[in-house]
Amino acid sequence: MTKSWLTSGLVLAVLTSSAAAAPTVAQMLSFKPRQEGVVCTTPAADKQDSCKVELVKSPQGGSGWVLKDEEGNLLRRFFDSNGDKRIDVWAYYKDGVEVYAEIDTTFTGKPDQYRWFNAGGSKWGIDSDKDGRIDSWKVISPEEVSQEILQALISRDFARLQPLLLTEAELKSLELPADQANRIREQLKAVPEKFQETVSKLTKLSPKAAWIHLETVAPQCVAPEGSAGRAEVLKHTRGTLLYDNGGSSDWIQTGEMYQVGSAWRLVSAPTPGAAAPETSNGKGGSVNLDDNPELQKLIAELTDLDKQVPPASTSGASPALAQHHLRRADILERIVAKVKPADRDPWIRQVADSLSTAAQSDPSNTASMSRLVSLEQQLASALPAGHALTAYVTYREMQADYSRSLPPHGKESNFNKVQEAWLGRLAKFVQAFPRGEDTPDALLQAGMVSEFLNKEVEAKNWYKQLKDHFPDKPQAKKAEGSIARLELEGKTLTLSGPMLNDPSITFDMDQKRGKVVIVYYWASWNSQCTSDFAKLKAMLDTHAGKLELVCVNLDNTLDEARRYLQSTPAPGIHLHQDGGLESKL
Repeated sequence: MTKSWLTSGLVLAVLTSSAAAAPTVAQMLSFKPRQEGVVCTTPAADKQDSCKVELVKSPQGGSGWVLKDEEGNLLRRFFDSNGDKRIDVWAYYKDGVEVYAEIDTTFTGKPDQYRWFNAGGSKWGIDSDKDGRIDSWKVISPEEVSQEILQALISRDFARLQPLLLTEAELKSLELPADQANRIREQLKAVPEKFQETVSKLTKLSPKAAWIHLETVAPQCVAPEGSAGRAEVLKHTRGTLLYDNGGSSDWIQTGEMYQVGSAWRLVSAPTPGAAAPETSNGKGGSVNLDDNPELQKLIAELTDLDKQVPPASTSGASPALAQHHLRRADILERIVAKVKPADRDPWIRQVADSLSTAAQSDPSNTASMSRLVSLEQQLASALPAGHALTAYVTYREMQADYSRSLPPHGKESNFNKVQEAWLGRLAKFVQAFPRGEDTPDALLQAGMVSEFLNKEVEAKNWYKQLKDHFPDKPQAKKAEGSIARLELEGKTLTLSGPMLNDPSITFDMDQKRGKVVIVYYWASWNSQCTSDFAKLKAMLDTHAGKLELVCVNLDNTLDEARRYLQSTPAPGIHLHQDGGLESKL
């Protein structure tokens, strides 16, 4: 951190000088986010020479420096907002969009606020003493609370958990009945000891453990007694944190969470395992699930089973994996029968996940598909139309059914008919569940399938619906790009990117203006490429000097593409950027 402040002084000194004395790219990139886990774009060493540092000014009088990559996307923005010649905002970008910023609101040269944006999340942390550690959270979601819990347990750092806990002042502001408030105080007193107890039990928790998701039931609204007109208190009775621990998954319980302003607060220490440590007794208090030994036994059985996941087959069906998930669904269904109706949602979702995985792992086994269809029908008849849980299960049944309909397992040999049927199901799903959590993916799939079937007008309609109705979802960005691609006819194609054989060289389509150019997208995992390259070479030979070929590789890494070209030389100019189907190219 000392080095960062020294570097800061260097950049600040440059800021007071003329634009000609701008900081270097290396100086801008020497700054690193002070908080762990921030994912921002940092160009590779061989790309930094093509980056640019530019002076920016604000109408309000502030000024600073921005760093852009070779395509003009923002990478960093260091700004002096009050004109005192001292940087007070350090902003970091991913794919040209701001994801994280450090802010100095007291203008002393050190940040006291940390904010996450867009793909980075929604957290807003306060560092009152400016020591680089967050002292309190102004904004944090339940999911982000669970992410912080996992990191605190991995690092065995109670100080990281502490800012997540409900304070006495916050507890008083909730104006809960005295018995509930006193219960919470007792739980908070026990947090340090219980945190250490949890740490001692998680002996196999890997430093590389990765957060997957948080499962909660719907939040409860606690109406304060004798306070008509005052805002009610929202709480989650529990949360189940699912994480990957080096190839196997496991659970941690968050305990109760209360909403205070825009932040969620814990009132107890996290505990290991899939069993919820507490659940509502209907009176605003809690009961311990130790009172339900049958449920505890089932959850222990599920935890043991998840430590024995067989590897997926790389050559087709995997009966062993299917049987594993069928056994998992058996246990989960028994758990569903034991928990209260209000707590069943996350368990039923897991049942659907396991049955869907089993159905796709072994298409010859019909039991898993029959059970999944039956679960879908039960929910559709028992829950209101358009219910989120029904949507979740329905989409997994659809995915399994589609997977089983594909060659060589499907009965229909006409691939176009398979796609027509899939498109029909997607359309019905979108109509039945217009705001479902899987609806953005269904819309994207519908657009892609329509394209495959040469229904470009329909494809654009699906993409537009996705872009308009779910603008904040990652699928919407893909939809927007797809619309632009489908409307390219008659327009100038702009394309530039690193050369595959030498990434330090950037190719630009402008170099080929005035010529007939074929742009061909390929990847080594697509078996069709070999025959396509042979056809393309024949075309180039026939029209020598009149036809050009530019090939865009979509392998995840450069090595995969190069290995293919070493064994199967292909004509044309080849471009590549890491990221495969998610890359900018």
